[in-house]
This record gives sequence, C-alpha cells and structure tokens, in this order.
Amino acid sequence: MAEVKTIKFNNLVKAEQYIEELGYVFKQSNQFKEDRSFVYQKRSGRTYKHYIYLRSTFDYLNENTMEMGTVWTLQQF
Repeated sequence: MAEVKTIKFNNLVKAEQYIEELGYVFKQSNQFKEDRSFVYQKRSGRTYKHYIYLRSTFDYLNENTMEMGTVWTLQQF
C-alpha cells in the first residue's frame, strides 16, 4: 500500500501553488458551509493514478501558539 503524505498550510493560495508546482490538475470540489475540500490528480502514463486531497480544518495555526484558525491539510496518495 502506498504511503500517505500529509502537509499543512495556513494559506489556500500557498497550498494551490504547491500543488501546481507538483504538476497536479484540478478534478473536483466539495463545499458545504465552512467545510471545503478539493481533489487534484496527476497523469501517470496514459491514466490518472496519483491524487491529492486538500481540505480545510479548524486547527492551531502553528505549534508555538494557542491561536486557532483555518488550516489547509494536504494528503498525497
């Protein structure tokens, strides 16, 4: 089974730039009230086999403070 990589971003624009640099393209989005998620895919040969799942969560903005806000969690599999 493939390893799932998880990366967190505090800014949606930075997360989208990172995804674009990796060569992934937008597939679909799901949005309901404050819960938002996006799926990106990457072509491998003739088929799409690699995916990125980007979702918003309410979490601590960084490890050093108690400040909370929207954090974008990126899972690559």
